[in-house]
Amino acid sequence: MSIPYIPLGHPPHPPSLPALGLGTWKAPKGVVASVVTAALQSGYRMLDCACDYGNEQEVGAGISAALSGGTITRDDIFVTSKLWNTFH
Repeated sequence: MSIPYIPLGHPPHPPSLPALGLGTWKAPKGVVASVVTAALQSGYRMLDCACDYGNEQEVGAGISAALSGGTITRDDIFVTSKLWNTFH
């Protein structure tokens, strides 16, 4: 899968953000880890997460499983998360 990237800075080597990511909201418990792993192995490099989703441990397990395959590194992945203001 080829996902376009959006440059975030100026040349010569701007960081880039994937234009498409995997949302983890309302993902059923018990399948999140395998879905995250499969998405990362398929080419996704951005994950949309939040404390309110309640699946942080499964998302982390999926990331860990994908990283253990050795084809991607943590530096390749963007993890977006959100907190309610009461948790800051």
